[in-house]
Amino acid sequence: METFMWIRKSAGRYDLAHSGVARIEVPPAASAPSPEEVIAEMYGISERELALTAGAQEGNLLAFLAVRPEYAVTVAPEYEPITKLAPGLGVRHLQVGDVWEAPLKPGGVLIFSNPNNPTGRFLTKKELYELADEARRRGAYLIVDVIFSDFVTDDLRGWPLENVVFSHSTDKFYTTDTRMGWAFGDAAVVERMRFLKDLANPGPRDPERRAAAVLLSRRAEIKQRNLSIIAPNADALRRAFPDAVYTPHMPIALVPTNCDDYNLAQRLLAHGVKTVPGRFFQAPNAIRIGLGTEEPTRFREALQILTQLWCR
Repeated sequence: METFMWIRKSAGRYDLAHSGVARIEVPPAASAPSPEEVIAEMYGISERELALTAGAQEGNLLAFLAVRPEYAVTVAPEYEPITKLAPGLGVRHLQVGDVWEAPLKPGGVLIFSNPNNPTGRFLTKKELYELADEARRRGAYLIVDVIFSDFVTDDLRGWPLENVVFSHSTDKFYTTDTRMGWAFGDAAVVERMRFLKDLANPGPRDPERRAAAVLLSRRAEIKQRNLSIIAPNADALRRAFPDAVYTPHMPIALVPTNCDDYNLAQRLLAHGVKTVPGRFFQAPNAIRIGLGTEEPTRFREALQILTQLWCR
């Protein structure tokens, strides 16, 4: 994956490449409910409709394998691991510009991030119901990566579940070195996912389960802390780049460059600012900026370098 290689191999004084928020320590807990209980309560679902995973991407993979599609549809721009999933498994891959353009029919799956990475745009719950109903009527499935959903909504109950699987993780919003994911949705698909996971990668382990339960139980507090970092950084970015594509409260923005995004990202990196070229998300001539990793003072320092080197 070009995105992962770029982020892991590039080093900069200022990290505007990561799409999550600054690390948070997980406080020890003498006792905590199981993560299954916490998650089921959060979403108003039964534990039959829930599977624990190592992360959102494992959830996407397990859901894909459980559905066993004849073809998969993605949109552009989109998070690279999502667009590479079907080709990597030898499944026919179609790409469209919008989820509503997806050709849904028996044997098909539409897989997308909601909110979208890198644009932040997202379908409302009403729109998700409409899309899910269309998929169900046509015998297709949806796999929806909702790892950024907590940034943009507190309405966590009442998701459409039939012919749909949603994947999530403690990564991005909860940000901890101990990661645990979960997937929820269509009970028959989730049951197959649990079976596949037990075959290949049992877990999560007890330390990960306990840490995740503690983090999920502190959701409101963590969201307030996250927005205290993101909000001033987003305001500063939008003043400097009014044409940035940004959804309020998201930890990422996509900024048009009007020049080669890869070359610009390299120049920025040479001056200590790590960003991500938009071409990795099929958004050429744009740069993805992370808003949640650097504290506002450091973010403004990085922003000065961006404005000096940016090609207009």
